[in-house]
Amino acid sequence: MLEIAATEAPVPPGAYDAVLASSAKGIDCAGTDAEPYKPLPLHVVGAKTAKAAREHGWRPDIVAGNADAILPLLRARYPAPAHFLYLAGRDRQAALETGLRDAGHVVTAVDVYEARAAEALSEEARAALAAGEIDIVLHYSRRSAEIFLRLASAAGLTAQLGRLAHVALSQDVAAPLKAAGLSVSCAEAPDEAHLLKAAVALL
Repeated sequence: MLEIAATEAPVPPGAYDAVLASSAKGIDCAGTDAEPYKPLPLHVVGAKTAKAAREHGWRPDIVAGNADAILPLLRARYPAPAHFLYLAGRDRQAALETGLRDAGHVVTAVDVYEARAAEALSEEARAALAAGEIDIVLHYSRRSAEIFLRLASAAGLTAQLGRLAHVALSQDVAAPLKAAGLSVSCAEAPDEAHLLKAAVALL
Protein backbone atom coordinates (compact mmCIF):
# COMPACT_ATOMS: atom_id res chain seq x y z
CA MET A 1 0.00 0.00 0.00
CA LEU A 2 2.98 2.28 0.54
CA GLU A 3 6.01 3.04 -1.56
CA ILE A 4 9.06 4.14 0.43
CA ALA A 5 11.24 6.93 -0.94
CA ALA A 6 14.20 8.76 0.57
CA THR A 7 13.61 12.50 0.94
CA GLU A 8 17.32 13.40 0.93
CA ALA A 9 16.54 15.84 3.73
CA PRO A 10 19.76 17.19 5.25
CA VAL A 11 20.64 16.34 8.83
CA PRO A 12 21.34 19.64 10.60
CA PRO A 13 24.65 19.75 12.47
CA GLY A 14 24.14 19.71 16.22
CA ALA A 15 25.50 18.73 19.60
CA TYR A 16 23.36 15.62 19.85
CA ASP A 17 23.57 13.23 22.77
CA ALA A 18 22.02 10.23 21.01
CA VAL A 19 20.29 9.12 17.82
CA LEU A 20 16.82 7.58 17.53
CA ALA A 21 15.22 5.48 14.81
CA SER A 22 11.81 3.82 14.89
CA SER A 23 12.02 2.11 11.50
CA ALA A 24 14.65 0.31 9.47
CA LYS A 25 13.79 2.71 6.67
CA GLY A 26 15.00 5.59 8.81
CA ILE A 27 18.41 3.93 8.91
CA ASP A 28 18.42 2.92 5.23
CA CYS A 29 17.48 6.43 4.05
CA ALA A 30 19.59 8.48 6.46
CA GLY A 31 22.32 9.23 3.91
CA THR A 32 25.84 10.46 4.47
CA ASP A 33 24.76 13.42 6.59
CA ALA A 34 24.16 11.02 9.47
CA GLU A 35 27.62 9.44 9.27
CA PRO A 36 29.27 11.81 11.78
CA TYR A 37 26.80 10.70 14.45
CA LYS A 38 27.50 6.96 14.28
CA PRO A 39 29.74 7.08 17.37
CA LEU A 40 26.77 8.33 19.42
CA PRO A 41 24.44 5.92 21.25
CA LEU A 42 21.70 4.72 18.90
CA HIS A 43 18.33 3.76 20.38
CA VAL A 44 15.82 2.02 18.15
CA VAL A 45 12.30 0.66 18.03
CA GLY A 46 12.12 -2.86 16.65
CA ALA A 47 14.47 -5.75 15.98
CA LYS A 48 14.39 -5.05 12.24
CA THR A 49 15.56 -1.49 12.87
CA ALA A 50 18.42 -2.80 15.00
CA LYS A 51 19.38 -5.28 12.28
CA ALA A 52 19.40 -2.56 9.61
CA ALA A 53 21.47 -0.35 11.89
CA ARG A 54 24.15 -3.02 12.33
CA GLU A 55 24.25 -3.60 8.57
CA HIS A 56 24.95 0.12 8.08
CA GLY A 57 27.70 0.22 10.70
CA TRP A 58 25.71 1.57 13.63
CA ARG A 59 25.83 -0.01 17.08
CA PRO A 60 22.32 -0.15 18.56
CA ASP A 61 22.16 0.41 22.30
CA ILE A 62 18.60 0.42 23.63
CA VAL A 63 16.23 -1.73 21.53
CA ALA A 64 12.53 -2.01 22.36
CA GLY A 65 9.44 -3.27 20.58
CA ASN A 66 7.49 0.00 20.40
CA ALA A 67 7.43 3.62 21.52
CA ASP A 68 5.62 2.82 24.77
CA ALA A 69 8.32 0.30 25.66
CA ILE A 70 11.33 2.43 24.77
CA LEU A 71 10.21 5.67 26.45
CA PRO A 72 10.76 4.58 30.07
CA LEU A 73 14.14 3.13 29.12
CA LEU A 74 15.21 6.41 27.53
CA ARG A 75 13.96 8.44 30.48
CA ALA A 76 15.94 6.22 32.85
CA ARG A 77 19.11 6.46 30.74
CA TYR A 78 18.81 10.25 30.38
CA PRO A 79 17.55 11.73 33.66
CA ALA A 80 18.88 15.18 32.63
CA PRO A 81 17.67 16.99 29.49
CA ALA A 82 19.29 15.52 26.38
CA HIS A 83 19.26 16.35 22.68
CA PHE A 84 18.14 13.53 20.38
CA LEU A 85 18.54 13.31 16.62
CA TYR A 86 15.54 11.35 15.30
CA LEU A 87 15.90 9.74 11.85
CA ALA A 88 12.20 9.60 11.06
CA GLY A 89 9.55 9.09 8.44
CA ARG A 90 7.34 11.94 7.28
CA ASP A 91 4.11 10.19 8.35
CA ARG A 92 4.53 8.84 11.87
CA GLN A 93 2.99 8.56 15.28
CA ALA A 94 4.00 11.36 17.65
CA ALA A 95 4.25 9.25 20.81
CA LEU A 96 8.04 8.96 20.91
CA GLU A 97 8.74 12.65 20.33
CA THR A 98 5.95 13.82 22.60
CA GLY A 99 7.02 11.52 25.41
CA LEU A 100 10.61 12.73 25.29
CA ARG A 101 9.70 16.40 25.03
CA ASP A 102 7.29 16.08 27.92
CA ALA A 103 10.23 14.77 29.95
CA GLY A 104 12.26 17.89 29.13
CA HIS A 105 14.35 16.56 26.26
CA VAL A 106 14.96 18.17 22.87
CA VAL A 107 14.18 16.13 19.76
CA THR A 108 15.37 17.19 16.32
CA ALA A 109 13.38 15.06 13.90
CA VAL A 110 14.61 14.77 10.32
CA ASP A 111 12.17 13.27 7.81
CA VAL A 112 14.65 11.10 5.94
CA TYR A 113 11.98 9.05 4.15
CA GLU A 114 8.36 9.25 3.16
CA ALA A 115 5.77 6.57 2.54
CA ARG A 116 3.86 7.48 -0.61
CA ALA A 117 0.42 6.01 -1.09
CA ALA A 118 0.18 3.49 -3.91
CA GLU A 119 -2.03 4.65 -6.74
CA ALA A 120 -3.60 1.24 -7.33
CA LEU A 121 -3.49 -2.34 -6.15
CA SER A 122 -0.87 -4.40 -7.92
CA GLU A 123 -2.29 -6.62 -10.66
CA GLU A 124 -1.21 -9.67 -8.64
CA ALA A 125 -3.07 -8.48 -5.53
CA ARG A 126 -6.15 -7.46 -7.52
CA ALA A 127 -6.34 -10.83 -9.29
CA ALA A 128 -5.81 -12.81 -6.06
CA LEU A 129 -8.53 -10.86 -4.23
CA ALA A 130 -10.95 -11.22 -7.10
CA ALA A 131 -10.33 -14.98 -7.30
CA GLY A 132 -10.74 -15.49 -3.56
CA GLU A 133 -7.17 -16.72 -3.21
CA ILE A 134 -6.38 -14.53 -0.18
CA ASP A 135 -7.55 -15.62 3.28
CA ILE A 136 -5.94 -13.15 5.69
CA VAL A 137 -4.87 -9.51 5.36
CA LEU A 138 -2.28 -8.10 7.78
CA HIS A 139 -2.59 -4.40 8.56
CA TYR A 140 0.49 -2.69 9.98
CA SER A 141 -0.63 0.95 10.11
CA ARG A 142 -3.82 2.96 10.15
CA ARG A 143 -2.74 4.84 7.04
CA SER A 144 -2.01 1.69 5.02
CA ALA A 145 -5.36 0.23 6.13
CA GLU A 146 -7.14 3.35 4.90
CA ILE A 147 -5.27 3.19 1.58
CA PHE A 148 -6.13 -0.51 1.21
CA LEU A 149 -9.81 0.21 1.67
CA ARG A 150 -9.71 3.04 -0.88
CA LEU A 151 -7.81 1.05 -3.51
CA ALA A 152 -9.98 -2.03 -3.05
CA SER A 153 -13.05 0.15 -3.60
CA ALA A 154 -11.51 1.70 -6.70
CA ALA A 155 -10.86 -1.80 -8.05
CA GLY A 156 -14.47 -2.84 -7.40
CA LEU A 157 -13.46 -5.35 -4.73
CA THR A 158 -15.21 -3.97 -1.65
CA ALA A 159 -17.59 -6.93 -1.46
CA GLN A 160 -14.68 -9.36 -1.27
CA LEU A 161 -13.19 -7.69 1.80
CA GLY A 162 -15.93 -8.95 4.09
CA ARG A 163 -14.98 -12.53 3.26
CA LEU A 164 -11.41 -12.06 4.45
CA ALA A 165 -9.89 -12.27 7.91
CA HIS A 166 -8.32 -8.96 8.86
CA VAL A 167 -5.60 -8.75 11.52
CA ALA A 168 -4.43 -5.34 12.76
CA LEU A 169 -1.35 -4.34 14.71
CA SER A 170 -3.44 -2.31 17.19
CA GLN A 171 -6.90 -0.95 17.86
CA ASP A 172 -5.88 2.32 16.20
CA VAL A 173 -4.91 0.45 13.03
CA ALA A 174 -8.17 -1.49 13.17
CA ALA A 175 -10.36 1.63 13.48
CA PRO A 176 -10.89 2.41 9.75
CA LEU A 177 -11.49 -1.28 9.02
CA LYS A 178 -14.14 -1.53 11.71
CA ALA A 179 -15.70 1.71 10.47
CA ALA A 180 -16.02 0.02 7.09
CA GLY A 181 -18.00 -2.78 8.73
CA LEU A 182 -15.23 -5.38 8.65
CA SER A 183 -14.48 -7.90 11.38
CA VAL A 184 -10.94 -7.36 12.68
CA SER A 185 -8.67 -9.25 15.08
CA CYS A 186 -5.98 -7.26 16.89
CA ALA A 187 -2.53 -8.27 18.03
CA GLU A 188 -2.12 -8.52 21.80
CA ALA A 189 0.88 -6.18 21.57
CA PRO A 190 1.78 -3.76 18.74
CA ASP A 191 4.66 -5.66 17.18
CA GLU A 192 5.05 -8.04 14.26
CA ALA A 193 5.52 -11.15 16.37
CA HIS A 194 2.13 -10.67 18.04
CA LEU A 195 0.53 -9.71 14.73
CA LEU A 196 1.67 -12.97 13.16
CA LYS A 197 0.59 -14.90 16.27
CA ALA A 198 -2.90 -13.44 15.92
CA ALA A 199 -2.95 -14.41 12.25
CA VAL A 200 -1.83 -17.98 12.94
CA ALA A 201 -4.59 -18.32 15.54
CA LEU A 202 -7.12 -17.81 12.74
CA LEU A 203 -5.81 -20.68 10.63
